[in-house]
Amino acid sequence: MKKTLPFLVLALVAVFLPCLAPAGDALSPPEGADMAATILGWLPERWEGWVTFVVTLCAAVSAIWPRPAETANPLLRLLYVVVNALGFNAGKAKNADDAAAKAAKL
Repeated sequence: MKKTLPFLVLALVAVFLPCLAPAGDALSPPEGADMAATILGWLPERWEGWVTFVVTLCAAVSAIWPRPAETANPLLRLLYVVVNALGFNAGKAKNADDAAAKAAKL
């Protein structure tokens, strides 16, 4: 009980202290309180930014996504191919498991 008492006091202060804020502050929420608006502010406004965003995201995903098995859902395999294509993950930049799968077919 002695070890949990400071934690309980801290939790109560953290919960009830914001309730003591003046009512005038309630009219203007703190910056970043609207999470959707914040995230939408990060997204690009022009098409060049969207292209860069999609290519970067697909390149990052294709770097960590292992190749699906041949018995996997065809939609999943198609999505894997599309993500690799959009991320320019081809040629010498191809994943090692993609190269191994191609060598195994030969």
